Order: sequence, then structure tokens, then C-alpha cells
Amino acid sequence: MRSSTRASGQRGERIVTRLLTPLARPTILGRWYNTAANLMGTRHGAIGAAILLVLAAIAIAAPFLAPYTPLQQTSQSLAAPSRDYLFGTDNIGRDVFSLILYGARSSLLVGLGAALAALLVGGTIGILAGYFRGPVEAVLMRVIELFQTLPVIMLVLCAVALFGSSFWLLIAAVALAIWPMEARLVYGQYIKLREREFIAAARVADLSTFHIIFREILPNAVQPVIVQVALDASIAILIEAGLGFLGLSDPSMVSWGQLLFVAQDYMESAWWMSVFPGAAICLTVIGLNLFADGLNEVVDPRSTRGMGGLQ
Repeated sequence: MRSSTRASGQRGERIVTRLLTPLARPTILGRWYNTAANLMGTRHGAIGAAILLVLAAIAIAAPFLAPYTPLQQTSQSLAAPSRDYLFGTDNIGRDVFSLILYGARSSLLVGLGAALAALLVGGTIGILAGYFRGPVEAVLMRVIELFQTLPVIMLVLCAVALFGSSFWLLIAAVALAIWPMEARLVYGQYIKLREREFIAAARVADLSTFHIIFREILPNAVQPVIVQVALDASIAILIEAGLGFLGLSDPSMVSWGQLLFVAQDYMESAWWMSVFPGAAICLTVIGLNLFADGLNEVVDPRSTRGMGGLQ
């Protein structure tokens, strides 16, 4: 009787252990879920995420929210903000509120697209330099340092002058200017992680280099990099706005920087033409920086909320 009771107790302990094992060792998806949950628990992260979600919803639903299309001209030009024209009209009678909504699409796409392109280029170079070391590291680090010495705005202006200012070329030009920051961060993560015990165990187990780089190191290195991606997106939006202000953005698309370019000659007589696009740019950059600040608080191992990082 006593032995059967002991056997049933041991069986119950095994069942409990089996149930708790996935919780003790969370999967990659579980770590990302924990990171998102912790991010929403930070004040800056929650506010930044809310701002970005609202802006993304506005960009997606612009055709349904905007009372006019971007090319549609009303009967009044330079009309002040009113019930009929919430943000007023511009010099040719276009509704500024509608232009702001449609401009969110191109400005956010440039920011996100340039940041992701910079992550792809800089991340690849950082991985190669950080893992292989030796001559590969020396050559790639000199390339990174060369691009870091060049002024960002001058590099973008030269790229636009050489290749044009179409939408996709603009994304490529901005990514060309900001990728060294991604490369530096990824390089540092791989330098730190490649000597850890679990990587040594993977080499002893004769796992392939591809497996070690992308299955062992990358999942543990990617979370701090996401913070830099959010910051790069805000930098890319500011660069795009600067190019638009100089009249170098894609003329076939509406962007906030392009609206500021048009508003230059009407700063005194039609203040709304510059104030509202400028406010949209500021709000987006603030949202991205708050989001990045919240992410940094979550993934920082010294933070009390840093449970979404390395386990």
C-alpha cells in the first residue's frame, strides 16, 4: 500500500515537472511575448507604443478618414482652420488635414523601410565582423569607420543627386547613411556572445557555422538591436523631412517634409501650413523615442523589468 502511494506520488511529480518545464525555459516566441508584456508595463514604452499604433492606424485608414484626396482642390485657398477645413487649406486649395493623413503613409514607410534596410545591411556586416574576427573583422570595421566619418546629410544628398529622389531610392539613400550604427551594435553583441558557454557547447557538438550564427547567437542578440531600429526609424523620418524641406523628396508622393517645403513662402500669412506638418513629425519622433526608451528599459539586464531578455 505504501509503495503504491509512493509510486503515485513520484508519477505526480513527473507530470508537474513536465508541465512546468516549458515555463522554465521559454521559447523565442515566449521571450518576445514577455518582452511585449513588460514593455506595456513601462510608462514610456506604453505611451510610445500607443502613439505609434495610432499613427499606423491613421496611415492605413487615410483613404477612409480624409475628407479629400491629396490632389483634390477646394474652392478656397489659404483658408484658416475651421469646421469645414480642420487644419485649413494650402496655397492651391488642398485640405491640409487630408494631406497630413496621407503624408503619414510615406513618412512612416520611409522611416520603417530605411531602418529595416539599415538593419539588413549593417546586421549582416556586424555578424560577419563579430563572429569570424581576424582579417574579415579588420576589413569590415575599416569600412564601417569610413562611413561613420562621412556626414549623414551630405551622404544622403550625394546619393539623391546621383540616383534621384524616387521613393525607393530615397529609402536606400537614408539606409546607406544610418547602417553603420546597426553594424556597430550587432558587432558588439556577437563579440560578447560568441565566447559564451552555450556557443562553446554548440561548437563541441559540431553544429554548423550557419546554425551557430543564426540559431544560437542571433535570438539572444536581436532584442537590444530592436532598440536601435526604433531610434533609426526616427532619424530616417527626420532625414526624409529635411530632404522634403529642401525639395528633394519624391514629388509623386505626399510627405510631411514636402508640405513644409510648400509652406516656406507662407510662414506669416498661413501658419497652419507649417505648424501641423511639423507637429506630426515631432509627434512621430517622440513616439519612436519613447518606444525605444521603453524597450531599452525592458531588455537592459540591469533593469528590474528586464525579464524579456536573456534567460
